[in-house]
Amino acid sequence: ARRAHAEAGIFAMHRALLQDPALLAAADTLIDTGKSAGFAWREATRAEAAALSAMADRRAADRAADLIDLGKRVLRALARTGGGEGEGEGEGEGEGEGEGEGDLPADARVPVAQNGQPVVLAADEFTPSDLSGLDRSRVAALVMVRGGPTAHAAIMARQLGIPCLVALGSALERLPDATPVIADADHARLHASPDQHLLAAAASTIRLRAQQHQADLRAAHAPASTRDGVHIEVAANIGSVDDARAAVAQGADAIGLLRTELLFLHGDAAPAAADHTARCQAIADALEGRSAIVRTLDIGGDKDAAWLRLPAEDNPALGLRGVRLAQVCPQLLDDQLRGLLAVRASAPLRILLPMVSEPGELLHWRARIRALAAEVRADAGIEVGVMIEVPAAALLADQLAEHADFFSIGTNDLTQYTLAMDRCQPELAARMDALHPAVLRMIAATCEGAARHGRRVGVCGALAGDALAVPVLLGLGVTELSVDAALVPATKARVRTLAHADCRQRAPELLRLASAAAVRDACRRYWPA
Repeated sequence: ARRAHAEAGIFAMHRALLQDPALLAAADTLIDTGKSAGFAWREATRAEAAALSAMADRRAADRAADLIDLGKRVLRALARTGGGEGEGEGEGEGEGEGEGEGDLPADARVPVAQNGQPVVLAADEFTPSDLSGLDRSRVAALVMVRGGPTAHAAIMARQLGIPCLVALGSALERLPDATPVIADADHARLHASPDQHLLAAAASTIRLRAQQHQADLRAAHAPASTRDGVHIEVAANIGSVDDARAAVAQGADAIGLLRTELLFLHGDAAPAAADHTARCQAIADALEGRSAIVRTLDIGGDKDAAWLRLPAEDNPALGLRGVRLAQVCPQLLDDQLRGLLAVRASAPLRILLPMVSEPGELLHWRARIRALAAEVRADAGIEVGVMIEVPAAALLADQLAEHADFFSIGTNDLTQYTLAMDRCQPELAARMDALHPAVLRMIAATCEGAARHGRRVGVCGALAGDALAVPVLLGLGVTELSVDAALVPATKARVRTLAHADCRQRAPELLRLASAAAVRDACRRYWPA
């Protein structure tokens, strides 16, 4: 179901591309000159894809792959109805020739399975429809010459649970078909022609992980406490009702982050208050009495909604994101807040405000929530927290904590803004490490500011699910870890191996180190995973 949810969103974007007036006009112009529908569509999509690929913004360039994918699918449909290429206008690249829905691209290299074992598929770049009908049991991993971590194919691979390596470059092209490989997504490495030692080590790792996962799952519904008796809440990050059910099944204590924008990102129109109520009520009902932190719409940056016409921005990650959207769309957040206030849950529902950078913003939204609660005769005492993802918020944590009920640290964006590195830039991916001492100092400042006013601090970014980082976060004062549902059992198990006093004693030392690599080395010595 989660896979279907992800695919539905991607193909909704494909439908939007089909209605692009500029694309349709370009195809119509060629048809008016006497070209076939197939030729006209192919030329129009290729021209637009080339323009997107040339853009400096990697997220826009990634969409070129989606447009090429869409072009193939339309050409296949035209071929079935007799509206394909005219005489002398053949593709010359294998596009549309014998490819069924969900088949692999013409350049995909599909090795012959050995003894029924799954294989690693290689291509210049996979597209969403390539993966739509993929048999997960037959595929060990996907590897691509091009692509990026924000390409939709990479997103779908993660939803399918398939390791995916992107941007491997010409080295992948030089590997002959049927070359034995190990795709190590943990370390973003592809080992070609591994020796027996590497093969044995990989097989052992896979076997031990499967055994450990089963053991962790058996204990997942029990609370997570350190060896010296400090309870740590392990919650889940979700974006749908299906995610909520998965979180319950995996033993999550609560929902630490409901990404509400994922509920509406691919809709046809802006959600009304009733839409927010219905979607969030269904999620609350699925949680079986667990509390939930609901983040207000965090659209902008690398998350665009077709129904939201935002002005063009040179630096969208620094622009109209989170609560800043209310500057141009005030009704959007008002409708969401009205909808959330109408939800009736058996456990606390808390509101989390993203991209807050100063106390004045928080005070404004607290006052607005009180006013809207009075309008709809709802409880005005609902808890309101601040997402710490902007360095300014971390540095003003003591002032924000006077008025916030809790903090939730989004380490993905906090790392991006602290290190001045685009989180969607594949060339910088290896350096985007949230265990960088500068980022840890931001987390420490947040926890110190919160402690002055007795506020709790959670982490909902990817760092919370990093086993090496868990003792560091606990040592800096974090009391809640919110991770993907599948990571809940392992994260609880990790907490139980630690002594909280030891974490508190050692964590400050890490702030004085010079690099993320040095921090990771120290963590491996102090708290072996």
